[in-house]
Amino acid sequence: MISRIANFHHYNSVSNDMNRQQIKVQENQQQLASGKRLLTAGDDPVASIYIQNFDQQNTQIDQSVKSITMARNRLNNEEAAITEVENLLDDAKRKSMMMVNGSLSSDDRVAHKQDMQGVFDSFMNLANSRDESGNYVFAGTQYSQQPFFRDNNGDVAYVGDSYQRMAKIAPSVDVPVNDAGDKLFLEVANPFGDYQPDYALESGSLLLLSQAKNDNDADQSEYRVDFSTSSGDTSYELYQDGALVSTAPFDPHKGIQWNTLQIDLKGEIKNGDSIALNRQENVSVFDAFKRGIELSDSDVSDASATAELHQVAEELAQGFKHINRARSEVGTRLQTLDRQEDMHQDFKIVMNEARGTLEDLDYATAVIELNQNMAALQASQQAFAKTKDLNLFNYI
Repeated sequence: MISRIANFHHYNSVSNDMNRQQIKVQENQQQLASGKRLLTAGDDPVASIYIQNFDQQNTQIDQSVKSITMARNRLNNEEAAITEVENLLDDAKRKSMMMVNGSLSSDDRVAHKQDMQGVFDSFMNLANSRDESGNYVFAGTQYSQQPFFRDNNGDVAYVGDSYQRMAKIAPSVDVPVNDAGDKLFLEVANPFGDYQPDYALESGSLLLLSQAKNDNDADQSEYRVDFSTSSGDTSYELYQDGALVSTAPFDPHKGIQWNTLQIDLKGEIKNGDSIALNRQENVSVFDAFKRGIELSDSDVSDASATAELHQVAEELAQGFKHINRARSEVGTRLQTLDRQEDMHQDFKIVMNEARGTLEDLDYATAVIELNQNMAALQASQQAFAKTKDLNLFNYI
């Protein structure tokens, strides 16, 4: 009885050893077929955790790269629109300066007015341009609705908001993918400082405002300067909200100084010239277009209209500079996208190399191990065959 039990256990032991060797050979063959050292998490639990982390980071990188691609497309669309806006502003500025020319006839100004109207129409189309997804480029975050509307009087209203859409291109990096239309077109820095001039000039006057600044931000008064000339000398009277506050000879080198107000002027002054100054730190390029078109109907001898055309040209030139800075910012964002995409790709290469050291198979070692396991399997099979054939008749 004891002998039979011993033979049975010996038989099972040899059989189990053969099965284990078969499993090892199968694993070796699967590794060689897949090129991977780790086939299941149980092969190396620690390495499997690292590989899972690498997979998660790769997924995050792929999502960031997709976000970068979408952001790049939107910024490229904005850059193209802004470039065209620059061209139109430069064209409008040159047409305004042409209308300043006193030798133009009324018909010439009418022709320039028509040109200016065409430029304004093209400008409105660009301000309401859309991207490849049909979203309005300059509407802020209200990209599904048209941002700018022009009424019959030529006045333009903005119905978008002042916010920017952001693209997350890395866990801690967000990049704006648009610019709000009010920031671009309605909030251009006043080229004359803190005030907008309103001219009332005598015929033949060449008086122009160079700059008017007030260091007191709380002073929202309206100022007016009246000039008088006598025997070649020029004096002025300064009014604040209609009240006379200063009178003195006018020195063009010093300008007009009163409290925190500084007014600089240029050009030839005629007796009776007057300039009203209204506080306004920002100007709208739409208003500049509208005034330029309206002033086209004025007589070439109207000194006030000519001065205001100078003003329109200065505002359009300032708008060009403002848009040019915005285009530079868009270029900076595109460079940020390129750099971040390169960083993602480089990091992905590093992670894949690190993953390869944990997961990829060393073929030379795997072949040696396969040969060893196959030899062990063959030995187990031979032992199993001998054990199976053992019985009492072998000894008779």
